[in-house]
Amino acid sequence: MKLAFFPGCSAKSSAEYAISALQLMKKLGIDVFCSDFNCCGTHIVEEYNRDIWLALNARNLSIAEEEGADIVTICPACYQNLKKAAILLEDESVRRNVNGVLASVGRKYEGGVSVYHVLEIVKEFAGEISVNSNLRVAAYYGCQILRPPEIGIDNAENPSIFEDFLKKVGFKLVKFKAKSDCCGGTLLLSNPEGFKSRSKSILDEAKKSGADCVATLCPLCQFSLEIVQNGIEVLPFTSLIVQNL
Repeated sequence: MKLAFFPGCSAKSSAEYAISALQLMKKLGIDVFCSDFNCCGTHIVEEYNRDIWLALNARNLSIAEEEGADIVTICPACYQNLKKAAILLEDESVRRNVNGVLASVGRKYEGGVSVYHVLEIVKEFAGEISVNSNLRVAAYYGCQILRPPEIGIDNAENPSIFEDFLKKVGFKLVKFKAKSDCCGGTLLLSNPEGFKSRSKSILDEAKKSGADCVATLCPLCQFSLEIVQNGIEVLPFTSLIVQNL
């Protein structure tokens, strides 16, 4: 499998997650490369102008298609946007309209590119990963990677894909009730106190569970939880693995 790596805007600015994800995939022998992608537009652009949002994502998909690759991302929001766009673009009439826009930048998308979150990729290599760690880990999904159900990577009400993977590679997992709660990241500017309360409640629950650290799947969740740090380490799951190999 050949994969085009889509870090997303928030991950590119924080870097740690993107770097460790690439390190891990390359260590596993996965054929992964970086390319000249644009922002996925998030839900903000989609709400403002759906045609622009779809064209942004179609351009990214066309870049991967040109390289004969699928897309892997570390950002749940990017995953959600790219995957939703890929599904919409399976419709020939939708694709034809978008290609009319892409023609202005010399691009065309024919369809067929799959979109994955990095967890979906590396879990297939779990048998090749063995960590040396006694850390008790709280696996934190956040909210976007599981929703909506037709796009999410696991059952939104009772997910286990993340814990199952971390256990298989050798970590000790704690029972973490807040594992799929929203971190409140989008409230940071509009409601700072609400944001702090939401993020703090997640870390408090992690400490209550007896965890030594929180493993995250989302760069925005990573950022949000680190802002309200309460003494428990918060790490992207790929960094946690790379540091303990």
